[in-house]
Amino acid sequence: MERVINCTVLTPERLVYEGDVGFAVVQAYNGEMGFLYGHSPLISRLGVGEVRLNNPKSVDYLIIEGGVVEIKDNKLIVLAEKAYHKKDLSAAELESKLKELDEKMSSIPQFSEEKFILRVEKDMLKLKLKVAKR
Repeated sequence: MERVINCTVLTPERLVYEGDVGFAVVQAYNGEMGFLYGHSPLISRLGVGEVRLNNPKSVDYLIIEGGVVEIKDNKLIVLAEKAYHKKDLSAAELESKLKELDEKMSSIPQFSEEKFILRVEKDMLKLKLKVAKR
């Protein structure tokens, strides 16, 4: 018998991923968490970041934005507020959005609330771009 975890990644809108993985890494609210076969039961809040799902032949990459993760009886469930699979991300499109954002930010006063919000959006785009280029 193969030692794998049944993994499901869901958002309120759709099923993003379902399958068996040998090892999973998710972005919790305070750092990364890894899961292997036989992990003790756990529930935790999720942060914003990358999810790596190691299959026997490949690695699947996703981006999540908040939610919760639960593991019990070798079943990993990621309930994310938002989630994007690598195949759904276009590096060219994300780079274009980053350039537009940089141009917009250059005309905004340095310590404005709008610039802060745009910086957060830019950080999220950079994270998506990192996964899209893998």
